[in-house]
Amino acid sequence: MINISSVASSGHYAVVARPNCSLSPASTLLVFSIISLISLFIAFSFLLSGAWPILPFAGAELLALGYAFYHTLLHSSDFERLSIAEDKVIVESHEPNKDKRIEFNSYWTRVVLDCLPDGYCKRLTLRSKGHEVEFGRLMTSEERLNVAGQLKLRLGGFLT
Repeated sequence: MINISSVASSGHYAVVARPNCSLSPASTLLVFSIISLISLFIAFSFLLSGAWPILPFAGAELLALGYAFYHTLLHSSDFERLSIAEDKVIVESHEPNKDKRIEFNSYWTRVVLDCLPDGYCKRLTLRSKGHEVEFGRLMTSEERLNVAGQLKLRLGGFLT
């Protein structure tokens, strides 16, 4: 699930896409701790009944779950922002250890959609003067189509 917010006012348009993060870091730690305690309780119960081989599997399960929570928290602040103000199109993206900002002239910028015959749009890119930047990596196909339609009104036509 992705949170998308768009703002349109006279002369200014902005779209921000970010992942839906329902757990705060403290909540994530609490959930992981509860799951770990339950898993270890069950594993030690089996250990006491003589089934010791369950412990390595419980440990592997907790390592995998811990990595999944870590990866989710690491990317919880990712976002993509596209803004159009007067004659500039600004595309910004943030990932861990990687911020990117690209500016285009809005008069020369074109929207490029890469869609499959069944209607699924896998890429939305902006192209200007031989440079191309992808936008919508955090969006669904329908959201990319919606944003592309809004951009078409503000930037001009599509290239397919």
